[in-house]
Amino acid sequence: MYFRILENAQHDAAGYLLADLGHHRAVVIDPPATSRSLICALLDERRLQLSDVLLTHLHANDDGHEVLALGQHTGAAIRLGKLVAHPPEAATLLEEDDTLTVGDELIHAIATPGHTAGCISYRWRDRLFCGDVFDIGSCAAGNIEADAGALFDSLTRRILTLPDETLVFPAHGIRGQRVSTIGEQRRRLSQVTRHSREAFVTEMAFRRLARPALEELLNPAN
Repeated sequence: MYFRILENAQHDAAGYLLADLGHHRAVVIDPPATSRSLICALLDERRLQLSDVLLTHLHANDDGHEVLALGQHTGAAIRLGKLVAHPPEAATLLEEDDTLTVGDELIHAIATPGHTAGCISYRWRDRLFCGDVFDIGSCAAGNIEADAGALFDSLTRRILTLPDETLVFPAHGIRGQRVSTIGEQRRRLSQVTRHSREAFVTEMAFRRLARPALEELLNPAN
């Protein structure tokens, strides 16, 4: 297998390219903005055919233009969770627990709503690609699309039940860190997940209200 992290330093965003070199098949998860040229160059270098573009989520104000352009250029299918609010017409919607094949490899879809209603994570071997289910070290407060109760359920029932050694690759890093483990995340998130669902919802609501004031404090020029 071939595995490559695709970074967009401007937005501290990351996507992931996975490929079965023996079968010359590849998928990309959450390709960052402006990464199409890099992805195509990597595909050409390894003589790979991109079969799927997998998105963990799509916000209501995102028309998916760049992702659709990548799909059209490579012939890859665009795949999203079935509960995405406004999926592009060209997208294929995944059911909970669907399994995708990449050559001889299997990628398992896991419904993880919360950051948005249609969030979905992907598990491959010992690795989990979870989008914005959480940032490394904390839960992403999200915006008006977020449902803190659903996020609590996704964390406690679907994510933190995975083996401690599972490697976690979110859509955004923190201060350059791109990977964690389920065991590490379980310890770091224990302060907000060990209490009741109601307490978690209250905590996330507070974070969402406090975030604009914090961003203004950290970036007064804006």
